[in-house]
Amino acid sequence: MSTLKRQLGLLSCTLLVAGNMIGIGIFVTAGRIATLIPHPGLILTAWVIGGLLSIAGGLAYAELATRFPRAGGGYIYIREAFGPMMGFLSGFSASMITIPGTAAFLAMGFARYAGITDPWLAKSIGISLILSISCINHRGLLKGAILQDTFMLLKLALIATLVIAGFGFGTGAWAHFHTHLPLSHSVLIALPLALVPIMYTYSGWDATVYMAQEVIHPKRTIPLSMILGASMVTGIYLLLAALYLYGIPVTQTTNTGRIVTTVASALFSPTVGTIVGSLVAVSVLGCLSATILTGPRVIYAMAKDRLLPRFTDGIHPKYATPSNAIWFHGIWACILLLSGTFDQLLDYVTVPSVLFGAINVMGLFVIRRKNAMDPGADPYHMWGFPIIPLLFIVTMLGIVAVTAIHDPMNSLWGLAMLTLGIPIYMLRRLFL
Repeated sequence: MSTLKRQLGLLSCTLLVAGNMIGIGIFVTAGRIATLIPHPGLILTAWVIGGLLSIAGGLAYAELATRFPRAGGGYIYIREAFGPMMGFLSGFSASMITIPGTAAFLAMGFARYAGITDPWLAKSIGISLILSISCINHRGLLKGAILQDTFMLLKLALIATLVIAGFGFGTGAWAHFHTHLPLSHSVLIALPLALVPIMYTYSGWDATVYMAQEVIHPKRTIPLSMILGASMVTGIYLLLAALYLYGIPVTQTTNTGRIVTTVASALFSPTVGTIVGSLVAVSVLGCLSATILTGPRVIYAMAKDRLLPRFTDGIHPKYATPSNAIWFHGIWACILLLSGTFDQLLDYVTVPSVLFGAINVMGLFVIRRKNAMDPGADPYHMWGFPIIPLLFIVTMLGIVAVTAIHDPMNSLWGLAMLTLGIPIYMLRRLFL
């Protein structure tokens, strides 16, 4: 019987985490964040908070992943801690909405940043990208990892060039970091709302846990890769956020969704802005590659538990990859792309994704009390327990609560999608 093989080392896992995090978010969310908290110091503080939350979550997930070093990520941990229905709801959200929806969003984002305006041509290119990268991942884990590593290194080189050139030769102003806007009560209340797009931008810090069954020396590699990857990305995001503020005043970021183009135009010229905007496509492509590498592992794990169609639990006899899950994920992502509804899906699942992050870390307390783990597992014990996971849980639940109060529509739609999973879970034995 074919099984998944341990082939991923620390470098590939670290680049996978960073590549899964740095996608399109950092290049489009700054305008929304500036609208919510129009204060340079508070903007940078929010990015630091997001980074610390990612590192804290990574520490907790690392222990969970080394207790259960299997493919599937958070679905496995919530199932072990809170039972099969909660596990199914987590996996249903991740495997059928969040991850393939993200792949569809990124594929379209690549086409848009590459300057393709015709909607059908953009969708055709997006589908071609999803299927091509799926094919590479089908043919071997290391092939997919090499592709992802290449995109990530190229992405780092482009970001480094932009930051060095922007601060070294751009026509920005340090005066943009000083503001006379008061830190009003309403601005401080808006901080948790700003953390929602920020946490979406940081999403992906748990990438290694999806691949836990294919990681070499998981006790060492999983925690280190998530800490190093999340720390690297936090530093990159702070540099880019500072560059945005250096390039244009915070009051001018409120009406732009392609802020990197606007900032590059202000720092250099409109022509350079257009070129930099097109280079963002490389970042998007790298994140798409990471998403397609990790996402099918949730589908594979759920199929093994007969929660998704059984044919998706197969391992290719030659390539040792979950090839059926890879193609299921790829085709479903293409369907979401064609439906034209994936932008809304991503908006609606942001809050549930944050909620499930908190529930996963809650599960660590339950699993520790049970001392639950796979036979022969050698778990990493997270640093700072129980203080750090408690702070993570309280902060994430606070983000959910404030968002539910101030933005109930998206929150209610997200909960509605989750409740849709309940009858599907009840009826699964009739179809699976």
